[in-house]
Formats: sequence, C-alpha cells, structure tokens
Amino acid sequence: MNSRERILTALNHKEPDRIPIDLGGGPTGIEVEAYNSLKKLLGFESETKTFVRDHVEVDESILERFHIDTRYIRVKAPKSYKLIIAEDNSYLDFWGTRWKKPPSSLYWDMVDHPIKEPTAEALRNYKWPDPDEPGIIEGLREKAKKLYETTEYALILDMPGFGVFEQAWFLRGFENFLTDLGMNQRFAETLLQGIANYQISLFDHVLDEVGEYVQVVMTSDDLGVQNGPMVSPETYRKLIKPAQKRVWQFIKSKTKAFLFLHTCGSVRKFIPDLIELGIDILNPVQVAAKDMDPKELKSEFSKDLTFWGGGCDTQNILPFGNPDDVEREVKKRISELAPGGGFVFNQVHNIQPQVPPENIVRMFEGVHKYGTYPIKV
Repeated sequence: MNSRERILTALNHKEPDRIPIDLGGGPTGIEVEAYNSLKKLLGFESETKTFVRDHVEVDESILERFHIDTRYIRVKAPKSYKLIIAEDNSYLDFWGTRWKKPPSSLYWDMVDHPIKEPTAEALRNYKWPDPDEPGIIEGLREKAKKLYETTEYALILDMPGFGVFEQAWFLRGFENFLTDLGMNQRFAETLLQGIANYQISLFDHVLDEVGEYVQVVMTSDDLGVQNGPMVSPETYRKLIKPAQKRVWQFIKSKTKAFLFLHTCGSVRKFIPDLIELGIDILNPVQVAAKDMDPKELKSEFSKDLTFWGGGCDTQNILPFGNPDDVEREVKKRISELAPGGGFVFNQVHNIQPQVPPENIVRMFEGVHKYGTYPIKV
C-alpha cells in the first residue's frame, strides 16, 4: 500500500497496512530549534528553511527517514507584500498585524493590531488584503500536478491563513474581540463575515488550481483553551459558526478532498457542530486538555471524524519525558485512536523548540513499532 492509498484508507475509516504518519504542516510540523537539534543527531546537513515564522519546511531526507506519508502544497504571499524585519525584530503581516520576537523569547507574539475601534468607520477605513493579487497561486498547479503524477504521497493543501475567528482577533486583539462578541455583536458579525468573504475568494482561486490533485484541505480556527471552550457554545453558534459554514461549505463544493480543521484546546463541546458543518478531520486532538480523552473521543465520534494528531502529548511527555516515556505514550495513544482506521499519526501540534531530538526519533520509531494493522497494543 503506498502513502496516498494509506491516507485515503484511514480517512475512509478503514484499516490500512499501517498507521499513516504526517509531519511538516502548519499545525503538524516542527520548530527551528528542535529541527536543528534533530538534524545534528541524525548527521543530516542541509539548510533549514521556514515557510512562516519558525515553522520549518522539512527537508525531503528527514521525511524519507521517518517514512512520512504526506507532502504539502502552500499558498504564497502576494507579490506586493514585502517581509521587512524591523530593528526591534518585529514585522507586519499582509493583514496589518505586527508580530514580534523578543530576544528572551522562543516565539513570535502579536503586539499590535490594525483595527483599533469596533466601529463601522474603522471597518470602512481598513484596507483588506486582496485575494486576487498576483503571486498567491503562482506555481501551485504545476507543483501539485507534478507531485500527484510522479509520487505516491498524499498531498495536503496547507492552511492558507487563519480561520474567521482567529483572524478576527488577530485584527482586533484577543481581549478586544472577545469583548466585541459580547458588547459589539453587529460589528463582530460584520468583521467575521468580511473575513469569510476574503477566504471564499482565496479558496476559489486556490482550489481552481489544486483541487483535483490534493487529498486534504487544511483549515484552522482555534476554539478552545486548556480547560474549556474559548467562547460559549451559544456565542459560537450565533456569531462564529455562520461565517465558518460559508467558508467550509464553499470548500466542500469545490473539491472532493477531505476537510481538515485544526482547533486547539478543549473543543469537545463544539465537535457536533463541526461535524454538522462538514469537517472530516480533527486536529490536534489535544490529549492533555479538559474533556479531550482520546479513548472517549474515539468511542463517541469515530464514525464521523478522523483524528489527525493525538499521537504524543507535546505539553508534557515529548518535551520533558525520556525516550522510554515517549514510547509508552505513543503505544498508549495508538491503542486508543488507531483501531478501525480513522487515525493519522502526528504529535499534538508542532514539535516545540526545546524538545530533545532523541525523543523525536523514539516517537517515530514507536509508531512504526506499534502501528502495523491489525493493532495489537
């Protein structure tokens, strides 16, 4: 069974020859520091390339070393956009949000937001990015077609930006937009729908280019925190869900690919809504969050969802355990998520900067050791 067949078998809730393995997507990848340590341990010498901030474009030699079943297609920035790193190590993205990485930090944080006030005038004055700009889809069809015809990997359209909810608080600031959802609902709804309009236009162009070649389309919209939902289910259903519905159902109308949603944290209360909206794949399956026990999720939702992630806890085990701890974790999660198919192995979200490379190697060794069907762990 080749990689594409393996992924499609799992997505159709059947058991392939072994558990499919993913690495390298926007929410399923590895950060620069961890990647460089891994290359050093393995004796691989190559330039470390990133596709956004510190998310690594994983080298083909690493993907082959761990028998990764996926390869990625990524939308480009508009040609009019120039990445300029300021003296304080900050930059503006093409939505106008400023990101900064202080010397003491391993991460880029949002430090300024372009829409300052929750008013109709502020929205009128905001310069929306243009989904029709040259450069965004340049070369996508050629790359996707070549990979589809000359390789046997499953092809994934990586997240072309953030979801309607996330992008809204990127534009307004997190606290401000949560306040908008309660106190300025007409403004919040208008902003969400404006972002949805942009995303629909963008996906229209992108899927015209690659929709026939990709097997999975990734989207993202974080809805949870560690201990529960980020917003109430009632607020979600009234304001956020309608905008998501427009975008996701448009994607489903343009391609036969499976629809992937990355949504962090404790999101169990939203899962029936996500299934209703056409989500086929749930990621990252944050096993350390409240109400996200993978055994229970598998029992309750496995007929409708493929779980893409959950294979190793990245909050505790992968960074702070030893290799034996990692192997035990992988074995446990495989036993909970793999039976019956509907599971693609990936750690919970990106491999963080200070993860020991020995743990990364043992994680992938573990899935090969215990991940052959029929599952016997």
